[in-house]
This record gives sequence, C-alpha cells and structure tokens, in this order.
Amino acid sequence: MTDLVPDVPAQGDDPCHPVSFGFADRQRLTLGSHGGQVLGWTPDGGAADRLWLSPAYACGPGKAIRGGIPVIFPQFSDRGPLPKHGIARDRAWEYRVAGGSPEVSYAAMNLVDDTATRAVWAHRFRLTLEVMAHPTALDLTLTVRNDGDEWFDFTAALHSYLAVGDGGARIHGLEGRPAEDNAAGRAVVTLPGEPLDALEKRDVAVRGVTSPVVLDDPVLGSLTVTATGFADVVVWNPGAGHGLADVPEGAEREFVCIEPAVLTPVWLSAGEEWHGSLRLSV
Repeated sequence: MTDLVPDVPAQGDDPCHPVSFGFADRQRLTLGSHGGQVLGWTPDGGAADRLWLSPAYACGPGKAIRGGIPVIFPQFSDRGPLPKHGIARDRAWEYRVAGGSPEVSYAAMNLVDDTATRAVWAHRFRLTLEVMAHPTALDLTLTVRNDGDEWFDFTAALHSYLAVGDGGARIHGLEGRPAEDNAAGRAVVTLPGEPLDALEKRDVAVRGVTSPVVLDDPVLGSLTVTATGFADVVVWNPGAGHGLADVPEGAEREFVCIEPAVLTPVWLSAGEEWHGSLRLSV
C-alpha cells in the first residue's frame, strides 16, 4: 500500500486486491474494485477505521465482500425476484480515476451491463460510484444511468458497515419512528422512544428519513450519517447466533449497519440518470 496513488490502478490488477491511499495523519481511504466497494476510511488523526471489514470476508466472482460499503442495485435484499441485493456487489468494477493528497483522497469506479448481468437482469445500465475522503468526512455519490432503449425500475442502497468500539454505542435520530421489521415479513413496528442500542439484534427499514442519523460511540466518537436521494434508512445487526460464515463469532458486536436506501422503486426512462449520495462525518 502506498501513501499516494496518482493514477488509475491497472485494470488488469486483481479486483480483490485492496488499494489504499491518502496520508495516515490526515485521512486514509481503502477501496476494492470488486463490488466497486469502499473497504475502509480512517479520518483525520484517527487510529481506528470507521468502517468494519470482516477478517473472514470472501471475494471473487459471484461473492460479496462482507463489510465496508457494498453497493446494492437493482434490488434491495429479497424485495423482488432477483438474487438478494442484486448484481452490483459480487463482480468487478473498473476504476475511472483514483488519487490522493493530504486533504482529499478520491476515486470513481464504473459498472456497465454485460452478457452476465443481462442474464440475470435484462437491462442496459451504467453505475458510477464517486468517492471523496476528507479529514473529517467521507462522501459517496452513486449514479444510475439507463443506457437502454426502454425504461426500468430499481431499488438501491449503500450498505454501510459502521465500526462500533463500545457496547454503549447508541443510534440517534430514529426514536419512536414506524419501521418495517424485515425479519418478520416487514410487519410494521414502532421503534423505541429512546436512542437505539447499536448492538441489539435488529433488521428494520425506516421510510422517509429526512434528517441525519447519528451513531454515538463512547470510544470511537460520534459519526453522522447524512443522505440525499436515498429516502429510507435500514438498520441491521445480525445479533449473536447469526450463523453467518463470514462474520466470526462475537464479531457482530464490532459493527452496525446504518444504510441509506431507496426502497420504493425508482423508474428511469432511456438515457435518464438518478443520483444518491451519502456523507459520513466525524
């Protein structure tokens, strides 16, 4: 890993090989072109990565990396006929640009439809993920373009795995909201009136979130999640006894997912674009 990556990584490089750049005393960004995925972000002077990446993650064609910020498209979870979470997170993307300086690290990656994607989802599209890491903020913008001749619809998310450093971590901003319990057939429940325990077993979707959500961690400090274009927020922690092969026993207490999502299908006509953005700030 180098302190500065001035050019686009070679497209022939292993997409499962992480690329890390920036400056350790200002900010550091780690990316993988498999899944077009942010794998890590360390802000200004921070010794701890604010994203969680499983030490047991799998990578390769048809496999999804557990951790970081996977791109979910064109289907969220099992809310439709496609494979869970769609076709963007389990294949290689291409770098358009990547570089860094003490004040900002940046990258842009593309995923374009091909015969393999069209065998699963018969539409022509282009995804672009733009990433900028600053000393106190991480910005991601996802652009979906319809490159075909007919309309299509999609759902999407930035499935952020946020690191948790203390069992007292709490989530602020969703208190008392109605939510869909994804583990109970999307039954509507009411979230507790107090800040949510970040490490409690939970899989809920909250619709129409217009204000930031804050992860308050006594050890790592506060992290604010702000989204534009993504109307909804999903909060997920698998809890103990989850049975996930790529989450070691006890590691479920090291993260919580606070995911900006668009769960109501977005319709794009030929040539049209949609944009959704996420900012994590400390």
